[in-house]
Parts: sequence; C-alpha cells; structure tokens
Amino acid sequence: MVILLKLSWMVTIYMVYVILGVIGYLLFILADLNKTKEIHPVFNFAAAVGLLLLIFSTIRIVQVFPASFRLPGIWPLICFIIASLCMGIQLYIIFFAVPFNKTYVEIGDYEIVDTGFFALARHPGVMWFFLFYLLLWLGTGKMMVLWANVVWTICDVIHVFLQDRLFFPRMFKDYDVYISRVPFMIPNRKSLNNFFKK
Repeated sequence: MVILLKLSWMVTIYMVYVILGVIGYLLFILADLNKTKEIHPVFNFAAAVGLLLLIFSTIRIVQVFPASFRLPGIWPLICFIIASLCMGIQLYIIFFAVPFNKTYVEIGDYEIVDTGFFALARHPGVMWFFLFYLLLWLGTGKMMVLWANVVWTICDVIHVFLQDRLFFPRMFKDYDVYISRVPFMIPNRKSLNNFFKK
C-alpha cells in the first residue's frame, strides 16, 4: 500500500510538468486571440510565458524522471544529435523564418510567409516538435518524455488547427488562397516541388 501511494505521488508530481506544458499551449492560444481581438497589451507576452513553461517542463521531466530503458552503444548520442537538429529547425521556423517583430511583437499588418519551410506546409513546426520529443525519449529512455510528447503534440495540433480556422484567416489577407496552395502540416508532392523551385 505504501509503495502504491509513493508511486501515485511520484506520477502526480511528474504529471504536474506535463500539465504546465498544457497551460503553455493555452497561453499560446490566448496570445493568438489577443492578436485578433486586441484584449490587452499584457497578453502580448502570453506566448513567451507559454514557451518558458514548455522549456521548464521539459528540463524538469528529463531531470527528475527515472529512465526505464537505455539504448545500446552510441544510439542515445545519435538520438540526441538528431533531436538537436530537429529543435534547431523548429527554432528557425518559429523565430527566423518569419519577421520576428511583425509576428510576435506588433499587432496588425501581418504578412503571409509562403517561402522556405512555409512553402512545404502551413504549420511545419508540428512535425519537428513531435520528432524532437520522440528522439529525446529514445535518447533518455524516460517514459514521461513520451507521455509529454503525446499530450503536447495533441495540444500543438489543436493550437495550429485553431490558428488555421479561427485566427489566421482574420490576421492574414488572402489566407484562404494560401490554404488552397499549401498543405496543413505534412508536405505533399506539390509543396515539395514548390519548396525546391523557390
């Protein structure tokens, strides 16, 4: 009984970090809502706070959760290297593939970016986000990383779906044209051709 209580307490503690990540996504949605409704300038920082919650939660999960398996040889190192590459691409998509000030600081006058990764898919970051956490799980052998990946990827898909259907059509002129040309999250043959042509 004591062991079950201790295990239940440990799982609850670890799930707190997953829940903090979910709160981070709620803040992302609030930030997008603020861009369309202009609720209050303080909500301009909601996305930054949400990102910090995700980073903090990831670090804590990796730090405190015990590993349940370990890949042999140099496979963990290979997973970490590829995971770092995925995160690098994700950070590039978020912060450098779009005009930073117009996207994250200013409200109004948004411009569609349809080159680079955004010629491949309207929300290319979801795939790289999922791959990062999948490889982080394989590299660390920590099951809570896998559970966080599942929960947060679902949150990510919900977030970009809301962006695609509710927020971005109000923020970007001719977003419906962009939707007709570029796939949602997964590149297709047409978008791959456009990517290499540009």
